Amino acid sequence: MFVPEKTPVKGNIIDITVPISSFTPIFPGDPEPSIERTCTLEKDGCAVSRLSFGSHTGTHVDAPSHILKDGLPIDRLDIESLMGKAIVLDFSQRNGALTGYILDKAYNDRKITESVPALLLKTKASFRKEISPESSGLKEGGSDRGRELEESAYLDADSAAWIVRNGFKTVGIDGFSVDSLSSENLPAHHMLLSNNVNIVECLDLSSVEAGMYFFLCLPLKVEGCDGAPARALLISYP
Repeated sequence: MFVPEKTPVKGNIIDITVPISSFTPIFPGDPEPSIERTCTLEKDGCAVSRLSFGSHTGTHVDAPSHILKDGLPIDRLDIESLMGKAIVLDFSQRNGALTGYILDKAYNDRKITESVPALLLKTKASFRKEISPESSGLKEGGSDRGRELEESAYLDADSAAWIVRNGFKTVGIDGFSVDSLSSENLPAHHMLLSNNVNIVECLDLSSVEAGMYFFLCLPLKVEGCDGAPARALLISYP
């Protein structure tokens, strides 16, 4: 059970959330985000905005109902499974599928002796601050950016099964999908979500080094929805 007094609040807080704006990169075909001011301080005495974006915009959590017919919606997820110790593994120098063997070696190389509920994967697809969303061509599925993302590391069925076997409750990645972007049957999504492993996508791990952290990820509580944007934080251990 999550015990608030044991949270390592004295460590440095790292915001690993991709912000939502009209320039936020989106997966081709997803609704484009829009933020429209409906009330202003000058005219109405208060500022109010109308927000419009897809459920998988920016940093977000996939609910099982995203791909499973009878899967739980985002508001019914166990929120405690989205907080706790996390290991960040750096695969930014790798392309293609991260097999179970690759994950196992990288994890064991860290010589971890305690239970870790969250696994976060840093890949070349990280939403690095030096990448300008206005010029990336991502919203339109630009070929250059699309190739960069397609060459990035992703999970296959073997690595997803490894994650399930090792008891992780959450897996996060800095790309648009834990699966290959060319995948149609989404084997990693099916393996993870059908085994109650949360999926967090579009993290910003560009300033995060590999290692152990305390992880907090709180998706919006949208009733009956297939996913929701989330605020994700890492707290480094002193």
